[in-house]
This record gives sequence, C-alpha cells and structure tokens, in this order.
Amino acid sequence: MTAYVRYVAPGATEHGDDTTSGDGGARWGVVEDEVLADGTIEDGMVEELAAPPFSGEVRTGNRMRLDELQLLAPATPSKVIAVGLNYRSHLDNSPIGTRPEPVDPPLFAKLPSSIVGPGAAIEIPPDAEVVHAEGEVVVVIGHVARHVSPEEARDRIFGVTAGNDVSERVWQRDDLQWLRAKGSDSFGPLGPRIVTGAAWEDLRLRTRLNGEVVQDARTSDLIFSIPEIIAYASRYVTLLPGDVIYTGTPGKTSAISPGDRVEVEVEGVGVLANEVKVELPKDGT
Repeated sequence: MTAYVRYVAPGATEHGDDTTSGDGGARWGVVEDEVLADGTIEDGMVEELAAPPFSGEVRTGNRMRLDELQLLAPATPSKVIAVGLNYRSHLDNSPIGTRPEPVDPPLFAKLPSSIVGPGAAIEIPPDAEVVHAEGEVVVVIGHVARHVSPEEARDRIFGVTAGNDVSERVWQRDDLQWLRAKGSDSFGPLGPRIVTGAAWEDLRLRTRLNGEVVQDARTSDLIFSIPEIIAYASRYVTLLPGDVIYTGTPGKTSAISPGDRVEVEVEGVGVLANEVKVELPKDGT
C-alpha cells in the first residue's frame, strides 16, 4: 500500500506560493511511515511530489516530517458524488424514514466547495436545525471513467480515504434538492490521506463522536460495491482523476453540535478528525 497526502509545508500558506500542483501553496507528497504489528500507523516522513500522483509519482527529493505539515483534503475534485442507503443497517435507521433496499445506487451530489481537510472545522450555518455526521469510506478516481463496466471500474480506482457526509436533516426533508443539506461549505470533510492498494472490498469503518463509537461497519456490508457504484455513475457523468465518491454510511447517524469532535476512522487510512463550530459572518462577529 502507498499513502499520499496533500499539505501546506511549514512557512507556506495554502494560497501563497505557486507550485507545480497548480493549487497555490498546496503540495502533494508520498508518505513513508511504518505500520506497527497492532495495525497502528506511526507517522514518518513525506517526500514531496512534483505533481498530483494520479498520473504517476514524480518525486522531488524534498523530505519533511509528516507531523510538521498542515494536512489538507487529499483531493480537489471536479465532482463529489455520494451514495445513499448503501448499507442494509441504514435502511431501517434512515433519518428520512424506513426505506426499501434500492435497485440501483441512489446517487446524489455534494459541491466541491463542501470539501475540507483533516483538522478543519465543520461550520454549521446559523439557521441549521438538525445536523448529522455520516462516516463513510470514500473512493478516489485515478483514470477517466465513462460507460465502464464494474470489471473495468476496478482499474479506475486510485485509492480510498475517509469522509464525513455532513447532512442537515430538516433541509434534506423539506428542500426541493439537497443543495443546502449536503453541499453547504465544510459539509464534506475528507482525509487524512489517500491509500492505494488497500483491500477496499473489506475495510473497517468507525465513526466516533466525542470519543464514543457511534458507527462501526465494514465495506463488505455495502449493498453496491465500489466498482458497481463507479460503473453506474459513469453511465451519466464522466469521472475524472481526483473525483471522489462517498460510498454510503452505515447504521444510525448522530446529531452534532458546536463543541463536538467527530472522528472517522478507516482501516489502513487513519483518522479524519474535525471539530464542530457555528459558522461566523465574514467579518468574524
């Protein structure tokens, strides 16, 4: 397995200096760390890449300690697709009522501007009423996919990461579409790294709210597998390298409030941790 991170180096700002990533001060790197016998990931070094890794690694030779870097979301997708009702354990625990098992993957879209990285705040709009966290395994696309079969879709998978499909339930129920409910700024935490070569068919997913485990499942429990999701989505939209698909949340989801801390842990990927705050006006008052 190989892990990649997107980050701001010490002394840089995300939008400060130009780099080959075409992404302001953000850089990409390959992680050189150690997985201990108990499965714990011990952070090590990061070697900088000259460009995003989707077309192959081009290492610069610059190396830094991972714990000195400000990590960003490990993707800047043109599309953020998500799948609803993709665990049987969620069908009877859906906040919008008991639902039958779907025939096809129920797709919806989040906005690219909803994506934030590890350590960033989930900012709840002041007029939001009921906001839930949804821990998910997220697949990152590595090659263009259009009208592919599930077998072909396997070759379009770059890797997986952790995600949180933050959702405002009143808006989800009442709005014409889920633009506010799913696509508000900061409603798509992602990270901390993309891992390639992971056994995405059977990964453990856990969500913790203030340290308490509130979701615990495996991707082997998905109704629609990752290749099936990619193949279905590719019937309708062209998936590009760096696009992401949130693959669904298990069981019952939990309400979150300012002051809470949400952690989504994906086996072999690490922990995506975000604090919850109230969104402040632009002037900070």
